[in-house]
Amino acid sequence: MNPSRLRTCLCTLLCLTWCFGAGGQAQIRESGISLSQPVYATPANYSIAKPGELTMQVNVWGQVIHPGRYEVSIQTDLVQLLSYAGGPGPDAKMASVKITRFIRTDNGVSKSENFVNLENLYRVNDSQLILQPGDTIFIDETSWTTLRDILTVVGSVVVVAATVSTVVYNSHH
Repeated sequence: MNPSRLRTCLCTLLCLTWCFGAGGQAQIRESGISLSQPVYATPANYSIAKPGELTMQVNVWGQVIHPGRYEVSIQTDLVQLLSYAGGPGPDAKMASVKITRFIRTDNGVSKSENFVNLENLYRVNDSQLILQPGDTIFIDETSWTTLRDILTVVGSVVVVAATVSTVVYNSHH
């Protein structure tokens, strides 16, 4: 194989590796598609309450547009809070939104975790939507996200393997 053709093949291999590797992931992240390592904004504090209104602080983590610590009216429910957080992200698993609550008792602190299915909002009991000060809401990603990430890696490996085999094949002919 002549040196010019080998150089072209290697450049193609490097470009494909970049597209499906770190450089391509940065472009994918900017387009709003999350990968196996979710990209979150820096920690943020949001105050939504009106002046003079009684407030509580709650945390929103996971697959929402704007995760962070929110200071909201004590009348705020789970759906309103998620709306303040920009709503669910494209990979949000709305069937099991977790509310973690720490409860102080005479014996110390106990933790309670409740799961709310927000896929069918009309079926949710209103009492499941009530928030308390210090609650942490976590929205996990769907299993499709993991499968998509695996397929992305497998696709990248196939492209690199095909490019390498092409270079090897052409170098012998």
